[in-house]
Amino acid sequence: MNDQTQPYRLVGETAERGSSMVELTLFTPIMVALLFFVIAAGRVGTIQSKLTAAASGAARAAAQHQSIPTAQAAATMTAEASLRHSDLGCANGPKVYFQELNLSPGGKVMLRISCAVRLSDLALPGLPGNLEVSAASVSVVDRYRSESASP
Repeated sequence: MNDQTQPYRLVGETAERGSSMVELTLFTPIMVALLFFVIAAGRVGTIQSKLTAAASGAARAAAQHQSIPTAQAAATMTAEASLRHSDLGCANGPKVYFQELNLSPGGKVMLRISCAVRLSDLALPGLPGNLEVSAASVSVVDRYRSESASP
C-alpha cells in the first residue's frame, strides 16, 4: 500500500468550472458603482456650467446699476431667474456672495454663486446629503458711463 496520496487535480475545462460566475458576481457591483460615479460626475459638470453662466449674467446685471442695493438686488434676481430657467434644483435656493462691488466707472463686480445640490438628484435616488457647488465671475463697469442716476 502506498501511504502517499496525491492531491486531486482537475485538468482542463473542469478546473475552470464556476470561476466565470465568481468573476461576474464580483465584477458587476464594481461596474454599477463606476457607472453611477460617471453619471454623477457628468451631472456635477452640467451644474457647474449652469452656475458659471448664472454668475456671469448676475455680474453683468450688477455692473449696470449705479447704487449698491440695486446692484445686489439685480444680481440676485438674475441668478435666481437663470437657475430657475435652467431647472437647477438648489436646496434653499442659490446664494450670491459679493467679493468686490466697485460701481464707479472702470470698477469691477466680483461675485460667487453657491448652490447646494441634493446627492439624490445626482446619482442614486434616496442618497442623503448635499453637494456644495459654486462658480465665480467678474464684470467690469463701463468706463464711459455717466455718473448721474438713471431714470
